[in-house]
Amino acid sequence: MKKNTLLNIAIVICKFLRLFYFIVFLMLTGLFIHFQVSPSSYENVDFKTKLNDNGISMGSTSYKIHVDGKAPDDYDVFVLNKLKRSSLYFNYLKFTALLLLIYLCVKEFQKVIDSVKEIKTFQKVNVSSFKKIGKYLLIITVLIGYSSFTFQGGGKSGFYIPFTPLVLSLLAYIMAEIFKEGNNLLEEYKLTV
Repeated sequence: MKKNTLLNIAIVICKFLRLFYFIVFLMLTGLFIHFQVSPSSYENVDFKTKLNDNGISMGSTSYKIHVDGKAPDDYDVFVLNKLKRSSLYFNYLKFTALLLLIYLCVKEFQKVIDSVKEIKTFQKVNVSSFKKIGKYLLIITVLIGYSSFTFQGGGKSGFYIPFTPLVLSLLAYIMAEIFKEGNNLLEEYKLTV
C-alpha cells in the first residue's frame, strides 16, 4: 500500500511539473511578445549573464563596439532593450526548446512510474523511455551550455559543459540498461516456465 502511495505522489508531482513548465512557457511567450511591442519598458533592465559554475568553461567572450575611440560603459551596451531582434528570437527559441525537452523528460519519467505502478516494470517501453530521457538530457546539455546575446553596441557569448544534465543523462542510460537486463531475465523466465 505504501508503494502505491509513493508512486501516486510521484505521478502527481510529475503532472504538476508538466503544468508548471507549460505555464512558464506561456509566461515566456508573453514576455517575448511584450518585449517586441514595448521595448522601452525594458530600458533600465541591466543585462548581466554569467555562465554557471557547475561545469567546465570552454571560453566566454564579451565585446563592445567603440564609439569615437572610446569604449562605452556596460550600462550603455548590455541593456535588455538594446538586444538585437535576431538574438531575441534565437534565445526565445532556445529557452522554448529547453522547456519542451524538460517537459518531455518529465512525461517519459511519468510513463515509467505509471508502468511500475501497474507492475509492468521490466517492459521494453521503460527501456525506450529511459533512452529518450537520456537523449533529451544530452540535447539539454548542449542548449544550456551555449549562450549568445548580441546587443546594438556589443555582445556576450560563451560555452561550457554543465555537469548536472550530463550526469542525469548517464544515469538515464544506465537505468535503460538495467531495465533492458530485467526485461531479458523476465523473457527467459517466461520461456522456462
